[in-house]
Amino acid sequence: MSTRNQQSDRERTTAASETNELAPSFLDEEHDASWSANLEQERYADDRETLIEHALAAINQTEPDYHVNLVTHPNHGTPEEYLEAPIHDHYPDAETSVVDQCGCGGYVYRVQQ
Repeated sequence: MSTRNQQSDRERTTAASETNELAPSFLDEEHDASWSANLEQERYADDRETLIEHALAAINQTEPDYHVNLVTHPNHGTPEEYLEAPIHDHYPDAETSVVDQCGCGGYVYRVQQ
């Protein structure tokens, strides 16, 4: 990833943290192992834009060679339809896949840089 992309990713993470006092705690820490980001909370039910913003921030917080499982809210349907393009715009080499559909209807969408 270019230095410019890394800088804009840091700015996006900071902006996500600063614009919402209820930002998820995963925005405050680097993850040096594979992990899951909970994006299926009710706050994301009608706010796809914030879900995408926080998904990109979660990827940014994940160290290279590890993956993040983005656990998405069921209201948005299959994550490929709305997450794949923004992810590949910001992380062109990222590998993405649907792992499973949760019992609640959401999805586990794995992203590895």
